[in-house]
Amino acid sequence: MLTKKERKRPQGEIRDKERTKLKLLNAVGEIIRAEGYHGLGVNKIAAKAGVNKKLIYRYFESVENLIEKYVREKDYWVSFVDKVQIVESPTDFGEHTLSKLLSAQFDFFYTAEEMQEIVLWEISEHSSLMRDIADAREHLGSELFKLSDPLFEGSGIDLRSLVALQVAGIYYLVLHAKHNGSTFCEIDIKTEEGRGRIKTAIEQISKWAFSEVKKNKC
Repeated sequence: MLTKKERKRPQGEIRDKERTKLKLLNAVGEIIRAEGYHGLGVNKIAAKAGVNKKLIYRYFESVENLIEKYVREKDYWVSFVDKVQIVESPTDFGEHTLSKLLSAQFDFFYTAEEMQEIVLWEISEHSSLMRDIADAREHLGSELFKLSDPLFEGSGIDLRSLVALQVAGIYYLVLHAKHNGSTFCEIDIKTEEGRGRIKTAIEQISKWAFSEVKKNKC
């Protein structure tokens, strides 16, 4: 018969495993924030986490899987969007959800230093990992566009292009402010007032698109 101590051992091992995995994931984030994605490597991640590098392979099979796990948990569109209610109203074709998601993405990306470095990684060199993440974002975007397609079909208004410009603009405005520091079109998004102007514009673009398509349908 197993003793009480022996019965408790598996739970302790599970907790130790999860703590170690969390240490490794946190180490990835710390390195990205301090050194950028070029600083990521098996030895450096293990040293930062304070664990044996063999545990990376034991728990994640490869350092690439570890990094992918971290990026997927931190990426706004891949991780956070799937936790929100995509359809606020079955009859608004995503009108209210769209501007809220984009405004929230702007707030998130402005404060998430590790995601800023990850996007720089994504656009500066070829990476199969970054391609997989981009494809996952596209899949989630497709689910949102399915809500609006019945309304915009044949309207002459290309919602996908409008959203593409806004998402890309959010990325560039934040990276420009964080790395260059100057204003953009005389707007300083390092200030609360400047960020508020951008979020107001996001809402105005969404309202214009939906009101225009409804007008054309009449």
